[in-house]
Amino acid sequence: MTGQIPDSVIYRDQSYALTGRDGDGLFDPSALGLRPLAMSTACWRGYVCQYTVVDGGLVLTELEMLVEGEPPPLFGVTPLKEGLRGPRYEGLREPVRFTGRLLLGRGFLSELYVHMGFQSSWKYEDVQELLFENGHLTEAHDRSEDAARRRAEPSPDDVPPSPADRTSTRTWIQRTFSRDADL
Repeated sequence: MTGQIPDSVIYRDQSYALTGRDGDGLFDPSALGLRPLAMSTACWRGYVCQYTVVDGGLVLTELEMLVEGEPPPLFGVTPLKEGLRGPRYEGLREPVRFTGRLLLGRGFLSELYVHMGFQSSWKYEDVQELLFENGHLTEAHDRSEDAARRRAEPSPDDVPPSPADRTSTRTWIQRTFSRDADL
C-alpha cells in the first residue's frame, strides 16, 4: 500500500494537510453524480481538494479529479488537462457548508511516516483545530502540544500490528484510511 495524498487547507496564509475531520459538508463528488477513478496508488479515492479559509468562511479553491471520459466543468470552471494526477480545476471559489471540526497539520515529521493510508495529525509539529458551523469558522485552537504529548506517549494503536494478527491488521488498515479526527 501507499501513503495517501491528503487534501490541503490554506489557513492564515499557510498550507496545511487536512489530517482529520469530524462533521459533514466537505466536497463530495458523488453529490454531483460523479464517480472518481483512482489516480494512483497514492490517491485511491480519485480526487484531491484544496480548501481556503477566506474571510472566516471555508471555500473550495482547487480540485484535481480523475473521472471516466471528458471531465465536466464544475462550479463554472473548466478543468486544465495538465494536473499531476488528473484534470485540475483552478480558481474555484465554491463555498463549502461544512459543519464540524477539521484538524490541520504542518511540518510533517518524516520519521513517523507509515507507508499506508493518511498520516495522523499527531505526526505533525504544527496542528490546528478549526470548528465550523455551516461553512463559517467559529473557533480555532492550536493543538500542537496535544500532538507532542501523543508522540511522547503513543498509544498501542499507533503502531502497526504484527502481520500474523489478521484481525488487528485489518482494523489498523481501516483506521489509516479513515480521515476521522484522531486528536
